[in-house]
Amino acid sequence: MINEKTLKQLVVIAMVIVLVFFTILILRPVAMAIIFGLVLAYILNPVYKIILKIFRNKTISASITCIIVLSLFFVSIWFLIPVLASQIFDSYSAVQSWDVLGLFKRFFPFLFTSEQITSNFIAAYNNFVTNTVNTTLHKLTDFLVDLPGLLLKSLVVLIVFFYSLRDGDKLIKLIKETLPFKRDITNKFIKKSKDVTFSVVFGRVVIGILTGILTGISFFLAGVNNSILLTFLSITAAIIPIIGPWIVWIPVVISLFIAGETVTAFILFLYCGLFISFVDNILHAVIISKQTHIPTSLTLIGLIGGLFLFGIFGIILGPLIVAYLGALFEIYRDYNKKIQNESKSKTL
Repeated sequence: MINEKTLKQLVVIAMVIVLVFFTILILRPVAMAIIFGLVLAYILNPVYKIILKIFRNKTISASITCIIVLSLFFVSIWFLIPVLASQIFDSYSAVQSWDVLGLFKRFFPFLFTSEQITSNFIAAYNNFVTNTVNTTLHKLTDFLVDLPGLLLKSLVVLIVFFYSLRDGDKLIKLIKETLPFKRDITNKFIKKSKDVTFSVVFGRVVIGILTGILTGISFFLAGVNNSILLTFLSITAAIIPIIGPWIVWIPVVISLFIAGETVTAFILFLYCGLFISFVDNILHAVIISKQTHIPTSLTLIGLIGGLFLFGIFGIILGPLIVAYLGALFEIYRDYNKKIQNESKSKTL
């Protein structure tokens, strides 16, 4: 028979389970917004620290940082959405005008042995281009149609961003007190988490955005058509491990050579091939120390899995989750070694 003490414990456990369940249901629709707000606060924390030194007030400093981010966001959206939509249409028209069939026949004549194969190739190519453009425009349309929901999620991002900036030290203290580890293991996990977060967010995302923008600036100065769209593609490619912005600028250089703009193509090749690569390597060497380096294979696997599970936010979340798991395994390994060494010392 269940005594009174056990019954009370069961009731408390049941209440906790019910509350956790409903909390998950409540937070699920805005989970990505919460995570994005936390990541944004982490990225812009250095800016907040600079403002805090000037105003010496956490609330005012966090508010000013939020205003700066909001201003940049709305200006970017107001400018980029129409330009991107226009350049997608322009790119679609340009791609359709390319003699892709003639190019493939020149380099791979053995593939086109009959009229049926040729017509199938043309149909597949046209379908690929059309589906790519339609998917992109569909995403932009969904973005505009879901504006009310997007505004609510943006409000959640702003709230999380503000309080993470202002009360970040309290949040870390709460995590330290909540984690079910010994104090030394908790401190080691917090430090390792900071390291891997810094490595993923700054080493991959921030540096990727910067090198992508630098690549896009070269397109603009070279007078390349649809440079805004190409900049966006360069940023996306630069964030992904192994790929990099070269997958965008090499076709641009080749197209300039084919168009007869030899000098421009050669200068762009030197700029992207030497300067962009140099900047990318230097930034990784300066910002990311050997202690915070994450194997590229883990980053790539986490990124691909994150994209499937979380969508665009998986670019950050996937590598972070894999890196945190790796950090836990590493701490567990070190802890086991420490226990074994202590046991050997006692035996001796």
